[in-house]
Amino acid sequence: MFWIIFLFLNVVATDNSQEKFKQCNNQQCILIQCYFPVPEFLNATRNEIKLFENFLDQHHIFISYYLCNDLSIDNIDEVGACIYGVLFKLYQFDANLTIHQRIQVQSAQIQEESVAVVMDMISTILYRIQSINDTNKLKNIMSKSNDEDIVVINAQSLTAQVHFTVSRTILNYGQWFTFIYSIDKNNKETIDCLYQIYPFDSNVISSQCVIENNIRMILEQRIRARKDRLNIINSFSDLTHVNVFQRTLSTLFYIHTNSTFTLISNKNMTIIPVIDIDNHVFLHGPYPFYLFWSAKKNIFQRLGDQPSNELLDILIQEEQKQHLENIYGMFDDEVRYIADAYDEIEIDPNVLFLKNQEDYYHNQEKHLKNAILFTVKWDSTSKLARKTFHQLALYLHNYLSMIDIDCFDWTDICNEENIFEWPTLILTENKTIMKIYQGSTDKNEMALALFRFSVNQPYLIDDDSSETLIENILTHQRLIILAQIQHQEKFLYDTYKNLVDMFLDNEHIFFMFKYSTESSSLIIKQKYGDINSFLQPKTIVHALNEDLNHLQILISDALRIPMIPFDPMDIIKSTRTTFLVASHSQLIQLNDYFLLNNPSIENPFVWIDTNSLWVLTINQYGHIPYPAVIYINDSNKNIVSGKVYMNSTLNDIDTWLKTVQMGSIEPFYEFSSIDIDEGPSQKEIDFNKQTYDEQLLNEYRIIHEESEKINEYGIGFDMNGFPVDMNN
Repeated sequence: MFWIIFLFLNVVATDNSQEKFKQCNNQQCILIQCYFPVPEFLNATRNEIKLFENFLDQHHIFISYYLCNDLSIDNIDEVGACIYGVLFKLYQFDANLTIHQRIQVQSAQIQEESVAVVMDMISTILYRIQSINDTNKLKNIMSKSNDEDIVVINAQSLTAQVHFTVSRTILNYGQWFTFIYSIDKNNKETIDCLYQIYPFDSNVISSQCVIENNIRMILEQRIRARKDRLNIINSFSDLTHVNVFQRTLSTLFYIHTNSTFTLISNKNMTIIPVIDIDNHVFLHGPYPFYLFWSAKKNIFQRLGDQPSNELLDILIQEEQKQHLENIYGMFDDEVRYIADAYDEIEIDPNVLFLKNQEDYYHNQEKHLKNAILFTVKWDSTSKLARKTFHQLALYLHNYLSMIDIDCFDWTDICNEENIFEWPTLILTENKTIMKIYQGSTDKNEMALALFRFSVNQPYLIDDDSSETLIENILTHQRLIILAQIQHQEKFLYDTYKNLVDMFLDNEHIFFMFKYSTESSSLIIKQKYGDINSFLQPKTIVHALNEDLNHLQILISDALRIPMIPFDPMDIIKSTRTTFLVASHSQLIQLNDYFLLNNPSIENPFVWIDTNSLWVLTINQYGHIPYPAVIYINDSNKNIVSGKVYMNSTLNDIDTWLKTVQMGSIEPFYEFSSIDIDEGPSQKEIDFNKQTYDEQLLNEYRIIHEESEKINEYGIGFDMNGFPVDMNN
C-alpha cells in the first residue's frame, strides 16, 4: 500500500478556501476538504467545480482539493479509505462558533464518478438531497413539499458518465426543485425512465417521464411556470443563463423601469419582466422595450416596445426549424441564406459568392492571395467546413480574399480545378495554387492554415489586443516566437529576421515581433509544457541580442518536444502514430528513463492517460501491463484501418519500432477497415462508438462493490455513490 501512495503527485490546491471559511465565521459557512487518489481525479473535479465557484461563494461553501498522500500517515484508516474513492472532511461552526469536523467517504474508481460524488456532496449540503427505496417515502416527501416540483432520479443503474451529468443538473437546478435519488426496484414507472417529474400542484401522484437529453429544457419550462419567476433575474448573466448553465430555451424579456406595466400576450411565448439591471450598458434606454434571447444563435435581438405577434411567431419558427428546401432539393440564393441560418451557419458578408463564372477569375486577378472553399450542399462535412470558413472570415478577411463555391452550382469550375473531394480548401497566390487542404473542418486547423498563408513572417504586432487575437488564431501552433524589440535597439530586427529565415519552412513555428519601451527579449511560447505541469502551455523569456548562433540553439531546443497529450482525432488524422499509455505518476517516473533515451522531435510521442475511456476500449482485447507503447501502422483521412502493436518493456523503442515497420512482429490486434463517410462496415472496432459504450463501463462496476467494504465513516455510501442510512 505504501509504495502506491508514494507514487502520487503532490498537487495540493493553493486556494484560499480555509481563509475564507475562517473569515466567514458563522453557522452557515462550510468548508469541504476533498481528498482524491490520483491527480487526474483532482484536476478534473476542480475544473468542473470552477464553473460554480461564484455560486458556492454566495452560499458560503468553500472547497479545497488534496491528494490522499496529504493525509496523515498516522491515520492509516483514512489513507486506506481514500485510495478507493473520495474522502471528505467537512468543517462547520456551531452556535458557539466552535468548529466541528465530520468525515465521509464515497467510492469513485472512474474520473467522471469522482466529479459526480463531489457535486452530490455539495448538493446534499445545499438542498438536502435524499435517497429513497420505496414509494411510500416518496408520498411522504410530496406531502411536505414546499411549492416545489419533485424530480425523482432512477439511481439503480447509473453509469459514471450519466451520474456525472445528473449531479451537474442537480447542482445547477437544485434551488428550484426537490431532487430525490430512487433505488426502488418495485417502481415500474422508473425502470425505463431516468427522470420522473412530479408537479407540486398535483393532488395525485402523477409524473412526467423525461429522458436525459431533454431534462434541462423541461426544468427551464417548469421554472418559467413558477409564480416567483420574476425573482430569478438578478443580474445580466441571468438573461442568458439559469444559474450557471446557458439557457436552452429562447426567451422574451420585457425591460422596463416602471413598477406598473402591461405585457403583450402571445400564446407561444412566456414573457419575463425585468427591471433595468445595474444600468447595464447593453440595456440602455429608451425604455421600455422587449429583448429576445435566441438560444440557438446565442444572440440578443431588441424588438422595441410593441412587437407584433407575427414577428414573435417568425422568431419562434426560426428557432424550431432545421432545414428549408423546395421539392426538387435545389436552393436559390435567398432560400440558401435562410437554410444556412437554420443550420447555424452565419453567412459572413466578407465572403464572396460567385454571380457568374467570370467572378472566379476576376477575383483572383484582383487579390494577391485567395482562399477558395469548394463544397457540395448535401455533404455534412461540407456544411461543417462552410460554418468554420465563415466564422473565420470575421477575423481573416483583411488578410486575404475568401470565396465560397458550391460544386453543385459551379460544376465547370470544380471540374477545371480537379475538385472531386469535398470539402477542399485551395490557397492561391498570383493565380497560382500554393497549397491544397482536403477534408478538414477543424476551426483551429483551418485558421492556422489560412493565417500562415496570408501574412509574412515575422508578423508585426501593433498592440496587445492584436497580439491576443493572433494567438487565438494560432491555437494549434506548436511554437510561437515573439521578439520584443526596444525602440532604441531597432538594429536587432536584422538579427531576428535572419533567425526567422533559418526556420521559415518549419510549419511548427510562427514568428512575430513588436517594438516596446521595455528591454529587448525573445519570448518563446510552447503549446506543450513539461510533464510535471500536465503538458500545459509554457512561456519562456530570454534576452534578445545579436548572437545568432545562441538564438538558433534556443529555438532548436524549444522544438524538441518529446511528448504531447492525446487528442481523439489523432487516430483519424495521423499516420504511423506512436502512443505512450501511462498514468501521470508513471509518466513522471519515465521522464528520465524513457523520454531522454527515446527523443523525438518532428514526431513526438502522444501521451494517453490510463484513466481515459479510450484505454478501456484497448483493454477489451487482452491484458496489458501499463505503461506501454502503442503503435498504429496505417490510417488515412477517409479509411481507418491497420494493425496495433504493444510494447510494455520500454526497452530500445527505436529498434522495436523499426522491427514493427518491417512487419517482423505479430500485431496485438487488428481493426478492420472503417469508411468514415459510410460508417463502420462491420461490428468490430469502432473507436468513436466504443468510447461511450455503457456496457463496457458497467463491467467495471464490480470495482465499486469491492470498495464499499471500506466505508466506515459518516452515513456511508452505496456502490452507486449515493447516501445509505446506516440506522436501517
